[in-house]
Amino acid sequence: MHKILIVDDEDNHRHMLRLHLEDAGYTCNEAYNGVNAIAALQDSTYDIILLDVTMDVMDGLTFLSYIREEGNLTPAIIITANADAKTAVSAMKLGAADYITKPVDIAELLEIIKKHLASNTTPETFTTVDYKFNGVYSQEGMGKIIDLLKMVAPTDATVLILGESGTGKELVARSIHDNSTRSKKPFIAVNAASLNENLIESELFGYVKGAFTGANSARVGRFEEAEGGTLFLDEIGELPPTTQTKLLRFLQEKTFEPVGSSKSKVANVRIIAATHRDLEEMIAEHSFRQDLYFRLSVFPVYLPALRHRTVEIPLLVEHFVQKYRERFQKRIRAVSPKFIRTLQQYTFPGNVRELENLIERSIILARGDELTEDLLPEMMSVHKTSLKDNEKEVIESVLKECAGNRTKAAARLGISRRGLYNKLQEYGLV
Repeated sequence: MHKILIVDDEDNHRHMLRLHLEDAGYTCNEAYNGVNAIAALQDSTYDIILLDVTMDVMDGLTFLSYIREEGNLTPAIIITANADAKTAVSAMKLGAADYITKPVDIAELLEIIKKHLASNTTPETFTTVDYKFNGVYSQEGMGKIIDLLKMVAPTDATVLILGESGTGKELVARSIHDNSTRSKKPFIAVNAASLNENLIESELFGYVKGAFTGANSARVGRFEEAEGGTLFLDEIGELPPTTQTKLLRFLQEKTFEPVGSSKSKVANVRIIAATHRDLEEMIAEHSFRQDLYFRLSVFPVYLPALRHRTVEIPLLVEHFVQKYRERFQKRIRAVSPKFIRTLQQYTFPGNVRELENLIERSIILARGDELTEDLLPEMMSVHKTSLKDNEKEVIESVLKECAGNRTKAAARLGISRRGLYNKLQEYGLV
């Protein structure tokens, strides 16, 4: 029997929720604030945490941040006031599984609980010990992200991958699919930025014959092509408003309508979305739906920029040298230490993609069997910067980009939240 921990400082509301949930067949325990809930988690394990946000002693967000830092990944469903959308966004960033607004609709709550219990049931035949990742990384760098991916890949949870252009968002999306129970089904990638706004709905949802001028026959869309598998929606921030509405409906109901049809179709598809844009800023500008953001960010993954994980540059260089020396039939046997140091001091606005292009270019230009600094573009010596020498400025900049959110900033920097706190203390930024 599934166990649910109800965390709420309003006695009547907490008792009401418990009665309804026990009537539905769940075993429940209660906690009246975050501190009390931490003690409850030490005494027992739970399948779901139902978490109020506003509480005395320790509020819901502080509690959620604490248990996530301690490695507890129990799905948490946030209870929030209708007008408190910003809090719901913050909760999703901390790893909340879902949210529901007050007054709580019990039927809706039961459906949400049922959905997350189903998505967190991993088939016995699946193991997360081995994780397929078609790239190179170190434990100090992307290894922390891989540890998160190992946990989310076997589930059917919607994943939102955030990060600068060139950080490898599609590579991560493919790895989630390859390590899921859907791995033998299609992985369909769609880049919203590359599609004409007037054609994007036809591309995603398909269309029926006669839907518009030139539609001489019906066409299957990407949702149907991905049946049973994964649909990767890259640059999700570029979706026009009408398409955002249709995507939201699919995430809520798993149904869609082809263009020109009034009949709904059902699709068994997992959604992974990605963007380099600041969706919160777009929400404030009314160019991205807030409710869609909530549904997409069930499990957010922040990919740190290459300049924040320079420890991986030697590994990446080795990987790309192997790739391009074979392609161009070059006898490259070594890479000079100065070549590597120059790369590690560069800011890499284009991230891993830019690094790959630089290695490809260097191998083409190389006349000997070693890659040396003089093969790199002159602009690198002008723009290079030592992250160690400018660590304080880098941390301040990332914190500003993340609006002071330390959890998000730590993820972007590729360090733990505790490690970030130690750095803040070291530089007097606390």
